[in-house]
Amino acid sequence: MASTPSASGSPIPAYRNSVMANLRELLLRRETIGYLVSSNLRAGHRDKLLGNLWNLLDPLLFMAVYYVVFGIGFRQAGENPTEFVIYLCIGLLSFRFLDGVVTQSATCIRANRGIVGEMRFPKAVLPISVCLSRLYDFLWGLVVLGVVLAIIGHPITVWVVGLPVLIGIQLLLCMGLAFATAYIGAFFADTPNILGIATRLLFFSSPIFYFAKSEHGRHGIVPPEYLDLYSLNPLVGLFDGYRDVMLWGRMPAIDSISYLAVLSVAVFVFGFLMFSRGERDFAKYL
Repeated sequence: MASTPSASGSPIPAYRNSVMANLRELLLRRETIGYLVSSNLRAGHRDKLLGNLWNLLDPLLFMAVYYVVFGIGFRQAGENPTEFVIYLCIGLLSFRFLDGVVTQSATCIRANRGIVGEMRFPKAVLPISVCLSRLYDFLWGLVVLGVVLAIIGHPITVWVVGLPVLIGIQLLLCMGLAFATAYIGAFFADTPNILGIATRLLFFSSPIFYFAKSEHGRHGIVPPEYLDLYSLNPLVGLFDGYRDVMLWGRMPAIDSISYLAVLSVAVFVFGFLMFSRGERDFAKYL
């Protein structure tokens, strides 16, 4: 591996210089990222009659469909249907944020192969813009959820101040996954198909429309002896955290949030390093 001397005379790996250079250049490309985010948002609703109103309608319609299927059909709503509406909405919104990031990031390099091959710029702005675009949709979904909470008269406690922390942790996790999937998708055209299967598996193995453990008067479907293994899924702790501060009105479990935060930072660092080291080869494979 090629190295360059540092100020102290010791060699520094070339890829480390490349990573630091990418970070510095990304900070200088804030306007480019902002433009790409707004462009992604406009493109998503360009041909739709209701335009940006779908940012509000989408989560409401998804929630209604899943409530009918699982809340009524599978009797998960129990004796407190309004509580289950909130439970379901939180899981759906958070999962759709992650799913949208992973799905779109897998194609963001190939979809922009023209500028990737012709222009010199930090390619990381592409997955970053995808992630921030889906964050925008997620925040609108939280606005919808806030309206739902107000309509049904659900009390908001002081623990809601933890919501920005949870959003920040999920953003780190999503951005790390965006870098990794964008990198893999640049080299393998089959990536979106494989990810479609993986995200579908993640959807059904996460507590979105069912209770994993018995609590709040509902029966959990995961056997107690497997709960620790099941909780290795980061979405379990993430959903629990959101529901603690917004639904149950209590502080999230410290051990669960600590695990989630450490994992999110690790995924972010790993994803960014992977993307930075492979960025120079994108043009050759597109």
